[in-house]
Amino acid sequence: MLIIGERINSTRKFIREAVLKRDAQFIKDEAAKQLQFGAQVLDLNAGVAGEEAELLSWLVGVVQELGDVPLCLDTADPEALQRALPLCKQIPMINSITEEPDRFDRIFPIVKEYKTKVIALCMPACATPTGVEDRMATANRLVGRLLDGGIPVDSIYVDPCVFPIGTGPEHGPAVLDAISHILSQYPGIHTSCGVSNVSYGLPGRRLLNEVFLVMLMSRGMDAAIVDPCDKLMMARITAVDALSGRDPYCQSYIQAYREGRLSTEPIPVR
Repeated sequence: MLIIGERINSTRKFIREAVLKRDAQFIKDEAAKQLQFGAQVLDLNAGVAGEEAELLSWLVGVVQELGDVPLCLDTADPEALQRALPLCKQIPMINSITEEPDRFDRIFPIVKEYKTKVIALCMPACATPTGVEDRMATANRLVGRLLDGGIPVDSIYVDPCVFPIGTGPEHGPAVLDAISHILSQYPGIHTSCGVSNVSYGLPGRRLLNEVFLVMLMSRGMDAAIVDPCDKLMMARITAVDALSGRDPYCQSYIQAYREGRLSTEPIPVR
């Protein structure tokens, strides 16, 4: 499972404050903490109106003072991408592209030019997805355009678009089924999603997020944007990788156990 650390996101109050103050040490500490707890890629979001292009480049520079850290640039602003991408030391990921004409036409040439990885979000141009059928229809159109445009299948991470289950009982099963269909239809492609969206507005969100992630991984999802500092979440990811055969001879599981990273504490529902 590819762990994309979600914590450096300017929609979070304390991150936004640190970004606006240019508090480089605070950002580096956040990045280092995520890497320490198992993040393999760091998602960077600098969504401050009127300042995103400048702030995203600043974030990239600060985080990469820690080394050649793989990054996921969380923006649909082409200017922000054009300024930040040349600063990346490793091939980055763009989060995300959709089939909305304006967004696709702005983001696709950048993906092509810089040969980045890309999250393809199954958000239709004119509606909100409800079932697996409309998610797959969007995925087929979006993936088809990316492949026809020369993007390698291994560089595409399809996100079936998670909506809160509190707004409709169909949202959870539809995403699970979409993951299965996408992986079956496009061998070599990747799948990902923002797991925590599923529990929005409900109590005990941590419990729902962790169980949903296990269910998604059982369908073959191989990347997720999560908080790597959530020890229980990371323990479950490690266990699922071992049980599903993704961790040959359980080497990563054993190492995590020896390092004390397999939390067995009860889940605090809050």
